[in-house]
Amino acid sequence: MKWMYALVVIVGVGAGSFTADTAPSGVSHGKQILRFQEGVNGYKGTIDLEIWAVSPNTCLNGNPNASSDADNDGGESQVLVRFENIIGHQPGQIPPHSAVHSAIFTVSAFDEGTTVHLHRMLVPWKATATWNSLVAGVTADGLEASRQKDGFTFGKISASSSFIDFDVTDTVQAWVNGKPNYGWVFINTGGNGWDFYTSEFEDVQQRPKLVVEFTPPKTQK
Repeated sequence: MKWMYALVVIVGVGAGSFTADTAPSGVSHGKQILRFQEGVNGYKGTIDLEIWAVSPNTCLNGNPNASSDADNDGGESQVLVRFENIIGHQPGQIPPHSAVHSAIFTVSAFDEGTTVHLHRMLVPWKATATWNSLVAGVTADGLEASRQKDGFTFGKISASSSFIDFDVTDTVQAWVNGKPNYGWVFINTGGNGWDFYTSEFEDVQQRPKLVVEFTPPKTQK
C-alpha cells in the first residue's frame, strides 16, 4: 500500500524534542498537528461525493462541488466525506491510541442554504456509492449513521470567509481508539441547498481538510 504524507508540525518539549521522522521507537513526541487535505504535501486520501434521490443509480463522485439539500429538484441529496489512511504507524499518520486534543473538519461553502447536520457514518461505503447502493440514502438512526451530531451549521456564511468548521474531536478519538473510519454524512434539515467545494475543486486551499492535534502514546502499540 502506498502511504501519503500530511503536514506535521511539532510542538517542542524542551531541548529533547523529536520530529516524526527521527524519533526513536517508543518515545513520546509531545503534541503534534497533522493536516489532511487533498493535494497538500502529497496527501491523496479524500473521498467525497454526493448521492441524490432524483438520480438514484448515478455515482456523482468527481464533481468540484456538492450539495446537501432535503429537496434538490424534487429529491433529497446528501454528501459523504472520508479521509483515508489517517491512522497508522507510518510518518504522516496519527498513531493508534494517541490522545486527540482537537480535530477540526473544515469545508469551504459557497451557498448558505438551510441548517445542515454532520453525522458520523457507521457503515462502509465506496467511492462509487449511489443513493440506491446506500438503501435510499443515509438515515441518522444509529445504524447507518450516528444519531448524535458531530456538528451543524446554521446555514450562514461569514462575509469575511466561506470556511465552516466542525469540531469532530470525539469521532477522531474513537477512530484512533480502534473504531472503523467510515467518515461523515452531511444531512440538510430543509429544502435550501447547502453547497461546498469538494476535494476535486481547482483551488487546493478550498478543498475539505481535517486538522488534528494529538499526543502519541508513550509506547507505540
